Amino acid sequence: MMTIVRLIAMITAVSLLPGCIDPPKAPYVDVHDLVATIEQSRAKAEQGDAEAQYHLGMQYERMGLDYREAVRWYRMAAMQRHVEAFYRLCVLSDIGRGMLQDYQEALRWCRLAADYGHARAMMTIGVHYEKGRSLTKDLVQAHLWYNLAAAYGERDGAKWRDRLVLDMTRDQIAQAQFLARNWRPKAQVHNQEEQAKPLSSEPEP
Repeated sequence: MMTIVRLIAMITAVSLLPGCIDPPKAPYVDVHDLVATIEQSRAKAEQGDAEAQYHLGMQYERMGLDYREAVRWYRMAAMQRHVEAFYRLCVLSDIGRGMLQDYQEALRWCRLAADYGHARAMMTIGVHYEKGRSLTKDLVQAHLWYNLAAAYGERDGAKWRDRLVLDMTRDQIAQAQFLARNWRPKAQVHNQEEQAKPLSSEPEP
């Protein structure tokens, strides 16, 4: 009950700020409908639904209601290996919103997302290597991750990769390309190993 009251108070306070809303142009949002949507997501999230936990976190983050609460729900979804939750935790840790800014923690969450082929997470890892955030600056690794991001559908990946080439030697470029060709998502490798296990009629101990 207190959560509902707090949400209504926060949303109402924002809506009453002078100059924040232009009535003729801004779409009307019913506060009670907004709270009902959040509470509906919460009901599923509290039952352990990872997708609902992720979306509840997104609602708290996107509407700027409570970033710490967003992080709490993202963490719950991440415990069930929700890939987008991994990435949101990476972003929030990287900028210090809802949690302390911690580049190493951000990199850890992004690596988990990248293991499942998340292109934006790959871009973020590339930035960390290019800028030397929480680790030694490494253009080979930056090139690798930008290249992978491009391969997994991130449009800026190729542009950022090609920009790095101007500051790299031929040997560095060749090394980065070799690493990219031989990279495999860990999640895919894990699934292949599981499929390769011989079937047994006996239950595992």
